[in-house]
Amino acid sequence: MEIESRFWITKDGQKVFGKGPCILLKTVERLGSLNKAAGELNISYSKAWSIIHNAENLLGHKLLETNTGGQNGGGSNLTSKAKALIKAYEGFCQNIEKSIKELYNEYFESALYE
Repeated sequence: MEIESRFWITKDGQKVFGKGPCILLKTVERLGSLNKAAGELNISYSKAWSIIHNAENLLGHKLLETNTGGQNGGGSNLTSKAKALIKAYEGFCQNIEKSIKELYNEYFESALYE
């Protein structure tokens, strides 16, 4: 048996950032496009844009820099704030998962395995 956990950042009771937005931003970074990222993740472009727009509004800063049209067809790049947020979120999750597993073993080892 294992313990599972999920973490997200909230502001005034609203979800701001978590696993889903993190994956979306990392996919945008890899593909260079919110539209392509939405397609790969099998969500609509409007849903992807809504996730990013909501997070930007609640955080108070941009996560994506967008370029429209042009010869190369536009695209999206992560801001430095978005990159820092991804790094912080992933580092936090890795550390907290380790701690949770240790606590799980401490509290449940004897209750579940003896």
